[in-house]
Amino acid sequence: MKRYFIIILIILSFFDLKAQKNYHHNIVWGRLVLTDTLNKNLRWELYLQHRRQNTNQTDFDVLAASQFTSYWAWLHYTISPRTKISFSPIGYFKSWVLITQPTDIEKPGIREWRVSARIDNESKGKYFNLINRYGLEYRNRDLLNNNVFQPNWRVRYMVRLEKPLKIRGLKSPLTAVLNDEIFIQFGKAVRGNPNIFDQNRIYAGFNYPFTKNIKGSLGYVWGIQARNSGKEIDYYNFLWGVLTFDNLFSQFTKKR
Repeated sequence: MKRYFIIILIILSFFDLKAQKNYHHNIVWGRLVLTDTLNKNLRWELYLQHRRQNTNQTDFDVLAASQFTSYWAWLHYTISPRTKISFSPIGYFKSWVLITQPTDIEKPGIREWRVSARIDNESKGKYFNLINRYGLEYRNRDLLNNNVFQPNWRVRYMVRLEKPLKIRGLKSPLTAVLNDEIFIQFGKAVRGNPNIFDQNRIYAGFNYPFTKNIKGSLGYVWGIQARNSGKEIDYYNFLWGVLTFDNLFSQFTKKR
């Protein structure tokens, strides 16, 4: 945990909190996960994601406009019961600006291709489980919508706490989740930015397995993101829902 707080202090030393303008946004985020095993240690996943946002900072019409769409493929390899490495050879993303004025609605989405890798390390304790995740992304974005993709790197670090809860009336334990994830970036596309801080997300929610092969998550995200100017900050509230279909094909072959 000490290492985690040191990282936060380093990031904040680059980040000017005295921004001139603050914007507030309400967003809903849905993720569909399709996944299955290739062997006892190797698993594939496909994320289908979409986010919607409000167009007026004072309302809660979170379905008013698109904010993000992605198709993200992953391979996960379990090294040990505690450690897992993951690699995404390809991901396609399209994102729209966080709307602050009427003209923002007309702006085209920014296309992105991404290659990613991460390491998860889990420690199981008496009262809760602790997970540390370290991620690295190579992003290519068409920032000016001129078919010229500009690359940069982004580093992600997340600390996550999970607590299984046995509740009367539920067949399976309900898992309470709390995590904080920090993003920093560097490289050609962001070389002119005044700092390396990208964003920080704090999540609180619950996971529950409805059946052996269908799982759901629902939670709330509070986030802060720096704009390229270094003088503007976006604060956002996410309602985040995830539906996972596990053993997508193998559940049928096993039955046969």
